[in-house]
Amino acid sequence: MRLTELEPQWLKLDRQDLRHSRYLSEKAEADGILFVCPKCLVKNGGQRPGVHSVICWNPSVPQSVLPNPGRWDLQGSSFDDLTLVAGSSSVLIKGGCAAHFYIRNGDIVPCDPW
Repeated sequence: MRLTELEPQWLKLDRQDLRHSRYLSEKAEADGILFVCPKCLVKNGGQRPGVHSVICWNPSVPQSVLPNPGRWDLQGSSFDDLTLVAGSSSVLIKGGCAAHFYIRNGDIVPCDPW
């Protein structure tokens, strides 16, 4: 599965009000990325309604901003070649669907079978 299939959006955090962010059209000033949960999308037969979103912030975003604690370097120039890099680099949703995956060169790579 490709990240581009998950309705990705670049996010810019409002540094005056850390509870808010806005969408950007390009990565240059992005503080994070929002996209549809790949595991839930697969389990829902590819249908978007009822599938939650995932936010991945870069390390400049304070840990007081949810979700936490994960922070990733957003490497690449677009959604097509994005790689998330951190200590383990994987994205793990704690609770709920418990999705666990990597984003490497724009590909979603599951850690467990979906």
